[in-house]
Amino acid sequence: MSTSRWQLQIQATIWRTLMRMGFGFHSLASPRPPNYTFVKSFMTGADGFSGPKQLLHLYFYLPDDFDAKSRKYPVVVNFHGGGFTIGSATDDCRWAAKVLKETTAIFVSVEYRLAPEYPYPIAIEDGCEAVLHLAANSEEYGIDPQRMALSGFSAGANLVFTVPLMLHNRLGGGFETSDNVSQPPSFKVVSIISFYPLLDFRTSRASKRASSKWPEKSLPSVLTNLFDASYMPDPKNASSPFASPSAASNDMIVQALPSENIGLYCCEWDMLLSEGTSFALRIKELGKLVEYESIPEVVHGFDKAPNPMGVDPKADLFHHKACAILHKALHTKSQNASAVI
Repeated sequence: MSTSRWQLQIQATIWRTLMRMGFGFHSLASPRPPNYTFVKSFMTGADGFSGPKQLLHLYFYLPDDFDAKSRKYPVVVNFHGGGFTIGSATDDCRWAAKVLKETTAIFVSVEYRLAPEYPYPIAIEDGCEAVLHLAANSEEYGIDPQRMALSGFSAGANLVFTVPLMLHNRLGGGFETSDNVSQPPSFKVVSIISFYPLLDFRTSRASKRASSKWPEKSLPSVLTNLFDASYMPDPKNASSPFASPSAASNDMIVQALPSENIGLYCCEWDMLLSEGTSFALRIKELGKLVEYESIPEVVHGFDKAPNPMGVDPKADLFHHKACAILHKALHTKSQNASAVI
C-alpha cells in the first residue's frame, strides 16, 4: 500500500525536526563551525525551468580576507544532503569552514526545495537556477564565474552531477531542445566534489542494502522509503540522467562534466558504495581525472554525526583531501572546465 502525499509530508516534517536537533548537537563539537555571513534570495522561474516560482535562498560564507572591490573570488556552490526530503543549507557548515580556510573561495550553500512538497525534478532545477543566478550577479557578489566548483553530500552529491547535466541540456547541449531559453551568463564549472552520492534510482534500495558490505550499517528503510517515495513518486523518472547520473550517456558525461578535478568519496559501510565505485570507474574510462576513495569503516553521513564531544578524524582528513582538489582547480589556470555553455 502506497503512502499518500500528506502522510509523507507529516513524516518529513517530523524527520526535519529531528535532523535540526541532531545538527544542533553536531555544531557543539570543537572547533565550532562558523555561521553564514548573509543570505541572498531570488525568485525562481527562469526560462527553460518548469518548477513553480518561489524565493530560493542562498547562504553565503565569506573568507576572512574578502574584499570584492580589490579582486574576484572563486566560488564553491554546495548542495546539502537529506534524501531530497530533509536537511538545510547550513548542515555543511563544517565543510564550509574547511573550504574557507583551505581554498579562500566564497562558499554558497543552496536551500533547494524539498520533497514531498517539491518532488523531482525541482531540486535539480533549483540547483541550476542557483548556478545561473550566481553567474549573472557575479559582480555584485564578488565572484569569478569562470572559477566555479560544485560540492555536495548524499542527495547533494547527486546534484553536483545532475545540475551540470541538466544545465548542458537546457543551455544548448543538443540532447533535447528547449524553446524560449534566453542567453545564459558565462561561467565554468572547474571542479566537482561528491561525498557518498546516490547515483542510480533504477536499482532498488533492497538490492543495494543486500549487496552492501554491512547491511545493518546502512540507512534504515524507514528513512530511505520516505526519501524515495517523496522525491521520486513516478518510478518512470528513475531512468532519467537528471535523476540517475549513472543513466547518462557517455556523450553527456564527457561534454557536461569537467575533465579533471573531480573528487568522489564513498563510505565502506554504505549501501551506495557500489554505484559510487562503478560511476567513478566509468568516468575515469571516459578520460576524466578523478580522485576516488572508499573511506574505510564509516557509515553514510559519517561526517555529520550528532556527537557534541567531537568530529570523526576521518571527516577532517577527507575534507582536507577534497579541499586540495578544489584549491588546485580554483587557483590554477586550466582549459579543462565543464562545457556547460
